[in-house]
Amino acid sequence: MYQKIITKIIELGDTLPAISGHTSDIGKSKQWLTQKDIEIETELTNLIKTFPGNHSVYAEELHDTYIEKENVWIIDPISNTVNFIHGVPFYSVALSHLYKGEIKFAVIYDPSRKELFTAEKGKGAFLNNKKINVSDNQKNLLILINSPRGTYKEKALKTIGALTESENTIRILGSLGTHYAYVACGRVDVTISFNKDTFPEFAGKLLVEEAGGKFTDLKGGALNTQTMGIIASNSVVYDQVKKLIDSIV
Repeated sequence: MYQKIITKIIELGDTLPAISGHTSDIGKSKQWLTQKDIEIETELTNLIKTFPGNHSVYAEELHDTYIEKENVWIIDPISNTVNFIHGVPFYSVALSHLYKGEIKFAVIYDPSRKELFTAEKGKGAFLNNKKINVSDNQKNLLILINSPRGTYKEKALKTIGALTESENTIRILGSLGTHYAYVACGRVDVTISFNKDTFPEFAGKLLVEEAGGKFTDLKGGALNTQTMGIIASNSVVYDQVKKLIDSIV
């Protein structure tokens, strides 16, 4: 089952780089939607329907109502469609599988770099089938953050200011799926997300935790579909980052 999902995600993801920067936003009720978002979500949903058992899909475009079933599949067909539309290579396909409410499997695929991040509960996290771990860095941190608008903009700007006071380096890549994957493989030490939904977050949580890291909401609580605000980090700096966030948000 999981290998079929991986094969399909790679197949679909590999169609994206050639048209990135040469595709249009077709969104009407929402901004930043492409035909590829719809195609990827539809094809993965159709594959999931062939699996035995009781399944539902919770996904960003066509299945955005969470329906509790024994098996729930959470899909972000293109994590950061804005980057994809503009030809910026930081976008990804993210998927996770929940069985009886517990995250059992996760995939984040970056087709621009042909990097496949996978995790299975209790079996570790992997990049292109090689085991990965979070960093053990404790100072001069490399931190990823997103650039939210609206409600979280002021909080995000305050957070960036506080983090840079301690000689940390801040980067914004865009795709939250990629952000979480980079924490899992140790490329960056922390990511702080002011997210508007949780479609890539469930995959990110399993990847980071199976790689030895921490993944919570901004208050240290567990992830759920209503969570708005994430800290994902290596385990040694999590407490200091959360303490700083507590003083701001």
